[in-house]
Parts: sequence; C-alpha cells; structure tokens
Amino acid sequence: MRCLTRVLCVAAWWIAAIAVADAQSAAPVASGNHLLASALDALQWHVSIVARIRHQSRLNEHSLMGSGNYWQRGTGEKQVSKWEMQTQVAGKTASYVQVFDGDYLWTDRRLPSGREVHRLDVKLLQSRLGTGKLQHEEGVAHSVDLARGHGGLTQLLADLMQRYEFDPPRQAQLNGLAVYALLGHWRSGELAGLGVDLEQQDGEEASPWPAQLPHHVLVLLGREKLFPYVIEFRRSSDAYLLTTVAGLRPTRDPLVRYEVFEVQFAQAIDPAIFQYKPGDVQWTDETMLVVERLREEKP
Repeated sequence: MRCLTRVLCVAAWWIAAIAVADAQSAAPVASGNHLLASALDALQWHVSIVARIRHQSRLNEHSLMGSGNYWQRGTGEKQVSKWEMQTQVAGKTASYVQVFDGDYLWTDRRLPSGREVHRLDVKLLQSRLGTGKLQHEEGVAHSVDLARGHGGLTQLLADLMQRYEFDPPRQAQLNGLAVYALLGHWRSGELAGLGVDLEQQDGEEASPWPAQLPHHVLVLLGREKLFPYVIEFRRSSDAYLLTTVAGLRPTRDPLVRYEVFEVQFAQAIDPAIFQYKPGDVQWTDETMLVVERLREEKP
C-alpha cells in the first residue's frame, strides 16, 4: 500500500484542468491495453523530450495546483529523465524533484514539515525482480521491465499498465489536438493486493471507497505520436463517468491530474540536467524495501 501511496504522493501535487471537446466515434483500435503499451514503447524510444507540466490534486478538502518541467534523454536502457514540480501547501512552497541518472532514481521532496531524499538502485532492483508478467500475458512487444525504476512518464505509464485494465479507446479532441481517450479501471486482484477490501460481507455493508484511492483513470494520448498529454486519477464520486460520454473529458475536480504541454521532441538537452547531488542532507536507500514490497504484490 505504501508503494501506491508514494505514487499518489507524487501525483498529489500536480496538474491543472483543461477543456476537451466531446468524444467522436469509436477509434479503430480494439484494445486499450495494447494502445497504452504502444504508447509506452513510443515514449521509451524518443531521442529526447522537453515539456512543461501543470498539475491539480485534491488532498482531503484542499485542492492543490502547481506547475513544473519534464526532461527525458536517450532511448531504451540509456534513457535518463527528470521532472520538477512546485505547489503551495498551507501558504508555503512545496517542491518535488525526481531524477534518474542512469544508475539511481533520486526523489527529493521539500514540504513545509521538512525535506526527504530517497535513492533507488535501479540496476539492483531489476536484477532482484527479474522479468515482469504483464508483457507475457498480453503478448506486448515492448518490455514493461525497461521502465521499472526509471521514473518520469515511462514509469507512470508502466504502473498504469500493471494496475489498470483499459477499455477500447475513443477518439476525442484536446484543445484542437486529435487524441485517443482511454478509461482504465482496477485489474482483478489489484485492490486486494494493496490491502483494500471493498466487498460486502455477510450481513454487513460494503466498506466505503477510501478518499485518497483512485476509482478509475483517464489517459489522453495524441493520435499522431501516442504521447500522454493528460493522465487523470478520479475520485469515487466520479464513478459514473466510466459509462458516459462526459467521462472522455477531464473532470472539474479530479483526485489528481497531470497535463503535459508545450512538448518538444528531439531537442538538445544539457546532460548536466540529469546529474543530482543531495548535498549534506541525510538520505535513505530504499532499494531492498521496494524489492520486498513488489514481490509481495505479485500473485
């Protein structure tokens, strides 16, 4: 559950609302899962990506908004990435920086309550966990394992593929851009694997949906490059959006939303951007902790 909490903590900072035109006819792609897999493949093989990020999230009764930047360089196993985001919490600036330098994934959170820095040894993580199961079950050509521990958008898409089942895509418009809209709901057994039991027991009412747990997710992919321009995690109060045309547009008050815009491909990026030094702050290595938790989540 803590692994999911960390993903949501990253998410819980970032994104802003955007307008998407009404959905058009169904897209000529049968499987949402395979389309997202193709998007991950494409994302891993861009020479470079430079983009800006807007983010919106809801933490209890508070709506947080902020902005940031994203950089990605190199393809396949040589890929490195960085994103940095800022928001306001209780009137004070909070920031999140994540850097994958090719060997380690660094996470640096600066909150009003203090600073936390964590490191993940990605090569050790991959060697201990071996090959994942999803690509074999669905015959996906790309490797989800390649994104494991790499951070950035590639890991975010890989996590979505592991946890969610996506309906067939529909065509839509995002500020004049032609996109595929994908709606994803939890895969069978994922909630139980996270320690969440929402089923009704004998003579008892079903447990309420946890406030900070996404009910479902919306992904908007550009039709030309399959780039993820919007990733939106929704609350249980938006459950009805899974079965309506309105669900193919971002909602007004999401649990978390990332909007990626002003995207530039194949731009020169200074390698120094992907260098990270924690300085004199005390940091922790969480590699083996993550390995054990991921092993526990496997069926």
